[in-house]
Amino acid sequence: MEPIWIDKIEVAERQIAEAVKLFFEKRDLVVIHTVIASAHQVLIDVGKEQKINSAIKNPKGLTRQQYRQHIKSINVPYNFFKHADNDPNGKLNIAPIERFTSDFILDAILMLQRISGNIPLEAKVFWGWFVATYPDEFDDCPNNGAIKNMMEMGLADWDFPTIHQFLIFGEILYEKS
Repeated sequence: MEPIWIDKIEVAERQIAEAVKLFFEKRDLVVIHTVIASAHQVLIDVGKEQKINSAIKNPKGLTRQQYRQHIKSINVPYNFFKHADNDPNGKLNIAPIERFTSDFILDAILMLQRISGNIPLEAKVFWGWFVATYPDEFDDCPNNGAIKNMMEMGLADWDFPTIHQFLIFGEILYEKS
């Protein structure tokens, strides 16, 4: 068998693209979070050399102790989903995981954009959907910038099956070009 080489950025790109597809397909959030948290960590590791940080994992203004507690709490779901050595009978409330996972997806997309200068179609669609869905988080953006343009696209009004169909159409176009 011929070797197939892949670098860390391509790993993260693929994980982000698949996490977004799964998200819009309304698939299992445990799986989606596990996939995107893996991509997120790869990008944190790769971004260190370029001094590119995660907004989620590097909030400003925390003391060292607050930072440690913050990271510990942020990593709870991911660690729960991949380890059982310390709590084989543990349970986790995953009710808030959808929003938490969407934040992770966007943060990974933003890191990938800063690291590589390019993001896949799925990431662009997700970014537009996120901005349109949570406009209050982008109030301080310029009125003539890309963020405001994303809000005006109205992706928040699209239902997930429509977004999923749009992504499939994008894949078909990408394969033919």
